[in-house]
Amino acid sequence: MSRTKIPNQTIVWNSKHTKKEHEKLRYSPSPLSEIAKPYFPNNSSILELGCGVGRDAVVFQRAGHSVVATDSSEVAIDQNTVEFSNSGVDFKVIDMQDLLPYSDQEFDVVYANLSLHYYLNEKTREIVSEIERILKNGGIFAFACKSHDAQRTDGADVIEPDVYVAKSGHATHMFSTDYAKSLLEKYFDITYLDEVDEEYLGRVSGIVRCIAVKNNIGKI
Repeated sequence: MSRTKIPNQTIVWNSKHTKKEHEKLRYSPSPLSEIAKPYFPNNSSILELGCGVGRDAVVFQRAGHSVVATDSSEVAIDQNTVEFSNSGVDFKVIDMQDLLPYSDQEFDVVYANLSLHYYLNEKTREIVSEIERILKNGGIFAFACKSHDAQRTDGADVIEPDVYVAKSGHATHMFSTDYAKSLLEKYFDITYLDEVDEEYLGRVSGIVRCIAVKNNIGKI
């Protein structure tokens, strides 16, 4: 039977982290982190959404930034708290689908590596609106999302254009560069945008990578 909505992804990711499916990535910074770091102001306050195994949060903290690293998976956060107990990173359980518990213009940077692509279009746009709210004017929004991945799309249910749910319940919203532009066009100026094939956990998939700057006023 075809699905009509996205299954609870926190349950999916709690299972993955319990099985430690991403453990080998824990001490390997992501390609996005290497691209994004030069754009961050010195001593930035950084909010990471969907930190997974914590690999990028720790790199940013060691570079002199102050990092709050969040994930909806309490299993992931518990593991990170143990593995990186002396890192200085503030690990928190937060689901980015909810209103973010932070003040307007609180952060210099919001960072989301392979964590924004699990939602329907309407929810994705709500999340980006919240990111805009908590970013300072001139703040940096850096993210990467899947653009193609046969393992996630072959045989999957399509519940909205470009949104796939595999038989396992794993959801993926495949981004294009044009879709990324459409998410950002009102409140952000894009400074970096590309699409590349990238190896991830032993397979190659397409990745859209973007770095944008919050402008002072919404564009007409």
